Amino acid sequence: MALLPVAALAANVCVWNYDSLDRWFDPAAGESVDCAYNVRQALTAQGHTVTVADQYLPADLSGFDVVLGLMGWFRC
Repeated sequence: MALLPVAALAANVCVWNYDSLDRWFDPAAGESVDCAYNVRQALTAQGHTVTVADQYLPADLSGFDVVLGLMGWFRC
């Protein structure tokens, strides 16, 4: 039930894109995109406000209703 407010009302969402170097070509977008691209598109389409934080998580998270952490792929 913790996600119910996000599904029912517009929320202020922080997407932490920890590994912004993970990119690939998305034919639908016609460009290279990162891990946060589709998450941002889906949340924005549902009426949420999205802030993407690259590499470093913001020190103050009190302004966000939801924080999503995208960790990327493991590289040796």
